[in-house]
Amino acid sequence: MPSDKPWNTAEVPQEIFDSFGMIGPEERRCFWWLARHCASGEGAIVDAGAFVGASTLCFASGAAAAGIESVKGGKPVHAYDYFAAIDAYVAQAISKKFRPIAQGESYLDIFQQQTARYASLIEAHPGDFMQARWSGAAVDILFIDVAKRAWLNSHAIAEFFPSLVPGRSIVVHQDYFHCWHPYIHIGMEFFGDAFELVDELVLHQSRVWRLVAPLPPEKIARMKAYDLDREERLALLDRLIERSSAACRPMMEVVRLWQICLDKDYDGVAAELERLRRVYGIDGRHELWCRQALMVEKYRADQLGAAKVR
Repeated sequence: MPSDKPWNTAEVPQEIFDSFGMIGPEERRCFWWLARHCASGEGAIVDAGAFVGASTLCFASGAAAAGIESVKGGKPVHAYDYFAAIDAYVAQAISKKFRPIAQGESYLDIFQQQTARYASLIEAHPGDFMQARWSGAAVDILFIDVAKRAWLNSHAIAEFFPSLVPGRSIVVHQDYFHCWHPYIHIGMEFFGDAFELVDELVLHQSRVWRLVAPLPPEKIARMKAYDLDREERLALLDRLIERSSAACRPMMEVVRLWQICLDKDYDGVAAELERLRRVYGIDGRHELWCRQALMVEKYRADQLGAAKVR
């Protein structure tokens, strides 16, 4: 774990490691530290994709350590999730760790159990995130782990980005360091230099920014519509790759590879895979980006095989 980051050298409470969740030790440290040191008490902390509460607990614990008991008379931490085992992998994880749960069954009680110590600081918002509406109050920290589809990412941007405060607000994307959600990468690049990169990789897979300039409403509207054409999307990913460190660049190139695959440019995918093999060598390696590149290759082959059958 890198020791040059403030959250990795700070003294943090053991409780943030004790709750079950799909976030890593450094992410837990980071989320606690952000709430402790970056939340002003004037804006809310939004956990968009709370699952069973590990991230929410980190934010609430950090807010409590900062002495933040309320924001504008309301609870400082807002947790959004279906809080129901809609996906099979969620049902499996909960059944293994807590209790048997049927697909579609609520696990709000488990979230409440894991975050009980800070119940007075947390407002849970169960239900379909696409129906969620934000009050318009300022947001100091926006954590996004709900963006499993492009429209969910667009809704998070439309609802919460207008409430971010330049010079203060922090945005964290938890699904950043893998390739399957290129609209996240495209969206953040689309806002250009309005965001300052704080940390390009918080293990396991988060990226952190600070808003440093106002966000034009027309840009938020475009991200809500997500109507960028292929050339715009690839140009933004090219810029991301160019600005990435040597450590993170290969994964960003695989993000671009998957976007090309989503665009059904299978010849382009083949050419890009050939280039990746030439530049990096991807066979026989075990880094996440290598494994995902090979998964993209298999997906391409399956799609071409299915097309021949039809």
